[in-house]
Amino acid sequence: MNAHAIARSCIVRAMARFVWTALVASAIGACGTNVDDRSLDAQFVTAAILAPACGAAECHSTFVQKKTDVFDTVAGMRESVIKNGLVLIDSLQFDPLDPDSAQLIVWLTKNDPLGKGIGRMPIDAPMPFEDISLLKEWIRGVPSIRQGTTCATNTDCTTPGDTCHIPLGSTSGQCVIYENPARGAQCDPRSKGLTHGQACIYDKLYGCGPDWNATALIQQCPNGCTQGACL
Repeated sequence: MNAHAIARSCIVRAMARFVWTALVASAIGACGTNVDDRSLDAQFVTAAILAPACGAAECHSTFVQKKTDVFDTVAGMRESVIKNGLVLIDSLQFDPLDPDSAQLIVWLTKNDPLGKGIGRMPIDAPMPFEDISLLKEWIRGVPSIRQGTTCATNTDCTTPGDTCHIPLGSTSGQCVIYENPARGAQCDPRSKGLTHGQACIYDKLYGCGPDWNATALIQQCPNGCTQGACL
């Protein structure tokens, strides 16, 4: 692909991303609120966010696979997230506790995070704030609301393990427990390397289902768990 073709492709993607953001904002506004209630699953974040923003033919497509990352298909996104550590669920460094530190989010929000002159991704235009926020929510997990609670900060939640979940666009929220982090891209069900089709979430070892989610609990790991095995 020559320079003129790449430039045209970048312009088209930037325009498409602008239109998508405008449509989302319009749809949200039509309901009288700016709370973002889009789906938190691998299929949606791939089709609606990662594929159009990062999976272009000359970037992280199935054909090019820059840095071995692929974002134009759900299968490619799952492989990239898990194999390349873009979101660390099966790890002692548990990204869902701090989604800002996940490599996927770092690349989308930092200028040249590795100091190699690569720059911020996507390279043609920054990803809209609303889409980055949704990716963070996907990494963090689906909030299970503790009914009858209201909060403005985490300190307002008195039950251990609870977090104050404030929807995008709101100033207050409810106390929640987050469940199913990075739904649809939690663990690889195929037995390879050290994983054996298993994954760790916190200090528990789980089997991996065909939908790439942790399924049946195998055992509690008293000394911690990482890379599909108790320590």
